[in-house]
Amino acid sequence: MAGPELSDGFTRVANEVIEEVARHKFNGTQLRILLIVWRQTYGWRRKSAELSATFLATALQSDLRGVKKELNHLLDIKVLVVHRPAKGKYGRYIGFNKYTNQWLVGDNCPPQKPDSTGGQLPTYEVDDHTPEVVDNRPPKKEKKESIKKDNKNNKGAAKEMASKTKLAKSREGKQEYAEEVWLKPEEHTKLLNEFGQEGFTWMIDVLSSYKLSVDKFYASDYAVFKKGGWLRMKFEKHLTEQNKGKKQPSFLQQKLGGATGDRTRTDVTPGNGGNNPWTIGTGSNHT
Repeated sequence: MAGPELSDGFTRVANEVIEEVARHKFNGTQLRILLIVWRQTYGWRRKSAELSATFLATALQSDLRGVKKELNHLLDIKVLVVHRPAKGKYGRYIGFNKYTNQWLVGDNCPPQKPDSTGGQLPTYEVDDHTPEVVDNRPPKKEKKESIKKDNKNNKGAAKEMASKTKLAKSREGKQEYAEEVWLKPEEHTKLLNEFGQEGFTWMIDVLSSYKLSVDKFYASDYAVFKKGGWLRMKFEKHLTEQNKGKKQPSFLQQKLGGATGDRTRTDVTPGNGGNNPWTIGTGSNHT
C-alpha cells in the first residue's frame, strides 16, 4: 500500500515560520491548533478560513472547552488574527500571523483568562445624574436636506446589501480553493480529472488574479472553466504556445484542430486519473 504522496496535496509553510514557532513555548493544544490552521489556510493556498472552535475541536478530537480557551489565547497574543469578524450566519475568518515581531510572547505575553469568575460578580458604578433635555432639532430647511441625503444613503445601502446577498448566495455549499475562487467539492473533482493538477493550478491562479484585480465575482466560478469561456480559451492558447516549434502536433492540437491518424506523442504525460491531454511535460512515447 502506497504511503502519502505530495501529488495528493501538501501544505507550504516557510522554514522561518516553523523555526520561530519552535523557539516559543506553545503547549500541545496550541501547537495542534496551529497545525490545523496551516492545513486549512496554506494547504488551500489562502490566508484565512472560517474556522470555528467546534471545527477545531473535531479536527483535534479534543475537548471543546479546552480548544476554545487555547484558541482565544492564540488570538490574544496575536499569533492568530481575525481577518473577518463573524456576521449573521457566517463565522469569523482567522489566519496565522506570519509577522512574528507582532506576537505578544515571552515577557510581553498577557496572562491567560481564567475559566470562571470564581462566583464573584463584577461591580459597576451607577450614574445618578439626570440628563439635561435640549432641543437639538434642526431648522425645517436643514431637515428637508437631511431627509434627501438619508434617502440617497438608504438607496446606496440597499444596493450594497443586494450585492452582498448575491455574493453570499453564489458561495453557498462551496469552498474557497484559491483567493476569491469558490467551487463545490464535486466541481473541484471534475476539474482535476479533466485538466490534472498542473492544468487546474494554472487556471485557478489566473482566475484568482483576475478577480482580485477587478474586484469581480461570478455567480458560478465553475462556469468560467467550461468550453468557450475566456479562461478555457486562455489556457488553450497557453498550451499552444508551449507546443510551438515541435515537429509533431501535440495531442491537444489534434483535438482542437480535428487531426486524424496515429501520431507519436512526446509532449504529453498522463494527468490525474489516466491519459490527461492538459498536462504538459516529457513522458514516454506512445503510438
